[in-house]
Amino acid sequence: MQIVYLSNRPQVMRETWQHVRHFMPWIDRALIVAPAARHGEFDAWVDPTEITLFSDEEVSGATSSTLGVLDHVRRNVRLRRALIGSGATDDVFLLSDDDYRPMRPVEESFFTDGSRDIGYFSYELGEWPGYETPFDEAQHVTHDALAFLGLPHLAYGAHMPQIMRRDLWGEAFELFETVSDDDMVCEWALYFNVAQARHPERFDAPRPFEVMGWPQYGAEWPWWVRPPRWTFENFYPDMYEPGHLFDGLATGLDADGVTKTNFDKITRWTAFARAAERLDFPAGVHNPWTKDSALRRAYFAALRPARKTLRYLTETRGSGTRDAD
Repeated sequence: MQIVYLSNRPQVMRETWQHVRHFMPWIDRALIVAPAARHGEFDAWVDPTEITLFSDEEVSGATSSTLGVLDHVRRNVRLRRALIGSGATDDVFLLSDDDYRPMRPVEESFFTDGSRDIGYFSYELGEWPGYETPFDEAQHVTHDALAFLGLPHLAYGAHMPQIMRRDLWGEAFELFETVSDDDMVCEWALYFNVAQARHPERFDAPRPFEVMGWPQYGAEWPWWVRPPRWTFENFYPDMYEPGHLFDGLATGLDADGVTKTNFDKITRWTAFARAAERLDFPAGVHNPWTKDSALRRAYFAALRPARKTLRYLTETRGSGTRDAD
């Protein structure tokens, strides 16, 4: 099967491709769209028997300066729509980003049995808590469009590869064009909500996402659905820098040690997320709450007793309600 990427980070993309080939060997071909100015760095490692390289400019028909002024949502959607609409992709492919890395062996049946596909969701779009970034805006716009059209509105921008079919992709965007001419939309959510509603016989029931690193540190926003296990890593290079959560762990593929390294990441990440939920942030580990600040750590330490009390009262009240029922 083919996997499709947008990337402007040659080294990140190279490592991700190595992880994919190791844990998902049935993925034997990749199509990568990258800025023309970076192609020399990709050419240094790309094997043309496995990877086809396109430029942003040739795919979109736009100049680099025109693409450069777009926010990342509109840029990505424009490039993906143009690429898939051109027929360059296979009829069935995986859509991914250059930082979605498998952490364990993943079979093709994780995505499809050949006739029925599986989509992985992370949220309900109407409940999405963010309002700060273009990604956040896309979640809200997509919710409004799907709700207006009378369709379900789960969030499938789950930061993991997802299976796509070219005919259903085109159908989803044709419907979106009846309500908007803008590219401000979550293509992942648009695809699965439209396709599943119109062709339920071609899909299994949606499943919860299985991604470590979404959100980056855990506990940054409340999960709407809890992942049942960790199959993919949403890779952040800065997490491996000195003083960060994965300090000392390798980012690349060591075939002999990668499974233990990935499990080490999981235990560090889940332990940190549990601590963050208690407002207990380890000293010496960079994070978005304390930012290595002793004053901030002291502030959260003062809040922890109140947090414990609130949790106790909430759980007690909830227990009493269940007993009464």
